[in-house]
Amino acid sequence: MDISPRTIDPSVDAFARSASSPFADGYDVDAERVIIAHLIAEGDPDPADPLFGRYQLFLEREEALSRMRETHALRQASDPLVRPHEAQAISRIGQLGSDGADRMRLHTRDAMRLFLGRSIAPGEPGHPMAGGRRVAASLRALWALSGNDNPYADWKLIEIANRIGGIRRANELEQQHTRQLLDAAREKGLEYSVLQSREPAQVSLEFGSPYGYMIVMLLAELDYLVRLVRSAVLRDLMSSTEGFRRIGSTKHRCLSVFHFAVHCQRVLTRAELLPLSRVDFLPNADAAAHERVEAARSLLGVLPRDVFTGASEPRHSRRRVSRLSDAELRLLDSVPLSRDDAVTQAATDTLVQ
Repeated sequence: MDISPRTIDPSVDAFARSASSPFADGYDVDAERVIIAHLIAEGDPDPADPLFGRYQLFLEREEALSRMRETHALRQASDPLVRPHEAQAISRIGQLGSDGADRMRLHTRDAMRLFLGRSIAPGEPGHPMAGGRRVAASLRALWALSGNDNPYADWKLIEIANRIGGIRRANELEQQHTRQLLDAAREKGLEYSVLQSREPAQVSLEFGSPYGYMIVMLLAELDYLVRLVRSAVLRDLMSSTEGFRRIGSTKHRCLSVFHFAVHCQRVLTRAELLPLSRVDFLPNADAAAHERVEAARSLLGVLPRDVFTGASEPRHSRRRVSRLSDAELRLLDSVPLSRDDAVTQAATDTLVQ
């Protein structure tokens, strides 16, 4: 389309209009900028130019638009009916916090030991046991890595949360089974109460991530399950052997995911893997990036495609990525995530050439 000065109406009132214009007359600043681009480029244009009048109007409207935007920012993007000093209050609102420290009450040594973990005495053989406090710290580290667009952190947060969810569902079934035994005894005339400690432990939490509270809920529910099972054993509604087995299997499931979480955190927070991000998987990544990807793959496995593209996301993530375009999604979907993918891609590229 020819937009030379000869084909454009030079009169001041003949300007481009747009339905989205902030001006009442529809003046389109962006379109006018294109039309008088040659005058803007000159800096000090010749007043004899046929479009000089539109150039002056453009400068006036551009300045007016700048003032509008300043006012909009001053109002904190609030409704025009709101006065500026009222709108400023939003910037003075502090971060959300709690008046008092959160606490967890535990009645059983089983749950408390799982929270505390266990270290090995100096000079003695053995293996340490990861506790809830350490696991919460490990999950917080993975949560922080998700903010660096680390796809392996996303994957492991998803996997750990799914495993914890499975444990909690299994614990709920165990609770239902034990409550049915106790309720049946109550219907026959047995009055009872669920066992509880005379001096339960009060644990201060102060966790900085939602994953810490995921661990808290897991331990609180395990604590209640242990109380229920031991209540049933005391009333001869369950054998001591069966009660011991049920409690032991529940603790084993918790420890399994605890140690898995700590292992994932230790791998992904190694100095050589800390910079890992989705950019490292792209074809134009440097040699160091390829080494990071290969190391993560060998230590943690092949990354699932839906996690890499963002189709599957952690329950809580610090990743802040706006909606990807179709081109970006196609690019991510084409990146090889395993050696087999890479071989297939290389063969395809050869055929295309």
